Amino acid sequence: MSQAIRGLFNRLRFKHKLFLSYLVVIIIPIIVLGVYAYDQSKQMLRIQGVQGIQKNMDTISGAIESSVERYNHAIQSIVLNKTFQKIVANDYNDLVNLSYDLNEYLAPYFNMMVMLDKEIAEIKFYTQTYVPEFGESVQSADRVKEEGWYKAALHGKGSQWFFDDGLIVVGAFPRFFTDKSTNIVYMRINDTSMFKNVAELAKADTVVIVNEHGDVIYSNQTAAGEPFSVEQLKAMKEGSFRSGDVESFLVKKTIKPTGWTIYCIVPAKQLSRNAGSIINATLIIIAACLVIVLFMIWMFSKTMIRRIYALNSLMKRVQIGDLSMRVRSESKDEIGELTNRFGHMLVRLNELIEELYRNKIVQKEAEFKALQWQMNPHFLYNTLSFINWKALRSDAHDISYVVTTLSKFYRTGLNRGNNMIPVRDELDHVKSYIEIVQAMKDHSFDVVYDIDEAVFGYTTINFILQPLAENAIMHGINRKETGRGLLSISAKLSNGQVVFLVQDNGIGMPAETANTLLQSDSSGYGLKNVNERLRLKYSSDYRFAVESAIDSGTQMSIVIPALQSS
Repeated sequence: MSQAIRGLFNRLRFKHKLFLSYLVVIIIPIIVLGVYAYDQSKQMLRIQGVQGIQKNMDTISGAIESSVERYNHAIQSIVLNKTFQKIVANDYNDLVNLSYDLNEYLAPYFNMMVMLDKEIAEIKFYTQTYVPEFGESVQSADRVKEEGWYKAALHGKGSQWFFDDGLIVVGAFPRFFTDKSTNIVYMRINDTSMFKNVAELAKADTVVIVNEHGDVIYSNQTAAGEPFSVEQLKAMKEGSFRSGDVESFLVKKTIKPTGWTIYCIVPAKQLSRNAGSIINATLIIIAACLVIVLFMIWMFSKTMIRRIYALNSLMKRVQIGDLSMRVRSESKDEIGELTNRFGHMLVRLNELIEELYRNKIVQKEAEFKALQWQMNPHFLYNTLSFINWKALRSDAHDISYVVTTLSKFYRTGLNRGNNMIPVRDELDHVKSYIEIVQAMKDHSFDVVYDIDEAVFGYTTINFILQPLAENAIMHGINRKETGRGLLSISAKLSNGQVVFLVQDNGIGMPAETANTLLQSDSSGYGLKNVNERLRLKYSSDYRFAVESAIDSGTQMSIVIPALQSS
């Protein structure tokens, strides 16, 4: 293991080694102190969190007790109202007075209470007397006599709270010595509205409120969180507990007026969420120290090896082919000496490359001159003229045509020894070659020319299209076994460049062969020679590409800068 670490360290750059060395020495004490401070802060924040839960529970229970007290007061104000007592007892001599109290007093009073308190869903009386039912406000007790809450309300005292598909509070009217019946005021509370404050205060905490009968009257538990049952909540003790992999904290509180029990469950990680000032301060101090230390280490490391990196960058530029820069340092230390020696070496390298380049050009020009002057042009033209005269006297017009075309071919090719010729002459040269080959092969293939006359005003180096046409005919069309061969020659002007295309419908070749054709040697004046001449003349401002596939023919393209004729 130690050997592997040592090997990894040796492979690191010098800057990283220096950086890590300082970092290990300085950062370990900072981390140890930071971890200790964090642990102490976490303990303090846990205590603060528990105190916060207790305070939150007091606030929740206080809000509920306030609401309960308000509705208990509302119930008592109703059952102690003389008019309401008179209505439920049916203490009337005629129905006229009863109807008047119901319409003019009871109905407006109930409507007013519902309008003033949005948490009250409905209010009604359930009577055991023979008072007539009045809408939803006064109904016979026979409607609810089998309900559990009603039976419990008959034997209870004061305001009583129940949960029956919602939260209800009931109160019994006082019974006098002559009364044999029990009359009930029934008020249904909108529990969602009533417990709105609980939901806001609880936030991410789990709050469950259970009444003395074991009914859950409020819960913000979700099914995804595996809700706790009432039996589980009652069996739990206050304090920390673990459910699965989650540690939580439970607080219980009883609301005395109703006997309800509030269960508040808070994840342990939630205890310190709202009291993180100490942790934040500790982390900020640690982070600030680390940033300062890292910055100082970085600056020190950078200062020491900046010039090494600069020299390395210069060497990389030379590696990718940038030999035109000049390297010099005014520093007298070892790095300065190394930089200056590298600069001297680069100057000497450029001199050698320039010398080799000039020799290469001279060599190529000599080879080409030798090719041009292998035969005496004047002797060649005179000989061809004599053969043409003899052919015409003998009515051998086909021979005369071939000789005339051959004469034109050599005249445009030799071009008085000039390398640069008009594009028109280069096209005439390749046309002459193709006409000669067609005559020799009895016109066994077709030729299509697509020439844009706009290219005639520009120049090109000579002898670049004839080798392309020769390769297309010899290696493509001549080897075609079925169908008639087709050779296509095109020239056009595009975006300030002259584009030549030579295309055949021959047998083609594998793409791998086409990709290496321009770099491979071939007999005679081949494609590699054309590519080298183009590179010597145009440097990187040209493109020469060969695209081919088996049985799909071959396309060769040359793109050169559009240079005006002088």
